[in-house]
Amino acid sequence: MNQAPLNKNRNDKFILVLNLPDIVKEINDNVSRNNNRVNADSLEMSVYGTLTPSVKINSTTVPYGTQSIKISSHAREAYEDITFDFKIDNEYKNYWVIYKWLDILNDVKSGIFNGDDLINIQRHEALKKYSSTFTVYGLDEYENRKIQFDYVGAFPTSLTEIKWSYGDSSEITAAATFSFTRMEAKLI
Repeated sequence: MNQAPLNKNRNDKFILVLNLPDIVKEINDNVSRNNNRVNADSLEMSVYGTLTPSVKINSTTVPYGTQSIKISSHAREAYEDITFDFKIDNEYKNYWVIYKWLDILNDVKSGIFNGDDLINIQRHEALKKYSSTFTVYGLDEYENRKIQFDYVGAFPTSLTEIKWSYGDSSEITAAATFSFTRMEAKLI
């Protein structure tokens, strides 16, 4: 027996690693605080909640004689978007990175992709430039990585509101939702 029968995994045993895409790396500036720049190091954010989406391959019913047979469709459905919750740092740098990423996808002033011309990009290269891969590692009780989920072709689709309140002195939190093309899992 390699593991005691009472050992169980816990919900708080994970690490999320979010890599920036090329389009956002081009506006990286770890020294100065600037409205047209981001600090890539700020993505070491305090993530405290996420999920792994369902994997669905539907069946298809095929009539055969007077009965019906169910067979696999062999088609994987598109994944649901994934959301992760995080605590906003005291300079709002981690919030700002995701905000600017969304702003590049749809500029707040012009309403178009890359409206500020922050980066030089050809249209056919767009998806490769603005998407990235992020990874969620499942940990065991000793903080060892045991499983890896890679979300390929990921980009943000929303950033939640910030709830301000004079009556609540707890840490400020937000959530970011990402779409992605595929999820690849492997044991470590």
